[in-house]
Amino acid sequence: MEKINFKEKAFEYSLIGYIILLLCWNIYGLTTGNIKALLPIAIQGVLIFLILSKNKNAKIGIKIWAIILMLSHGISFLAKLFKIGLGDEINLTELLPKVISLAIGILIYVGNEKYVEISKE
Repeated sequence: MEKINFKEKAFEYSLIGYIILLLCWNIYGLTTGNIKALLPIAIQGVLIFLILSKNKNAKIGIKIWAIILMLSHGISFLAKLFKIGLGDEINLTELLPKVISLAIGILIYVGNEKYVEISKE
């Protein structure tokens, strides 16, 4: 049976911690009436389950999730830069979270490629 193996435990624990943090944030959003939080809750729940059960599909799940994270925050960042180019004021409180989330998505993607391997047991 094939399972995933994290070569770097720090990456594994930080990835699980980040997903749990986002999961808590989305659950809070759901409790305040934001019904759109159901989809991220489901995706993050499945991802946590795959990682903790060491399922071989966790590697591709992490990769897809990181790509979605990079695309969504990258497009949002580029749109804000475009608005700034058209004369909108520079507001770092809007720009900084987009840059940080984009960087986290890139780090997760690179870390997944580097530290997660599928091994036969």
